[in-house]
Amino acid sequence: MSVSYGENGRPVVQVETYGNVDAEKLRKDVERQYPGAKIEGLQKQPLIRIVDEEEEKEKQAKKGKNR
Repeated sequence: MSVSYGENGRPVVQVETYGNVDAEKLRKDVERQYPGAKIEGLQKQPLIRIVDEEEEKEKQAKKGKNR
């Protein structure tokens, strides 16, 4: 976790987690320590991205143009 301050003096907290972490509890702890802070790095990111058929066709078409 690192803390910096934006142009307006508002704290910006950057968080990087590893393993199984209760993100909501961590967010509440950070908010308690740094009221009004912008918190970065606790957004949930999907582990799997589903590619639909149209997207896959577009990707293949772009590959064909580059050859």
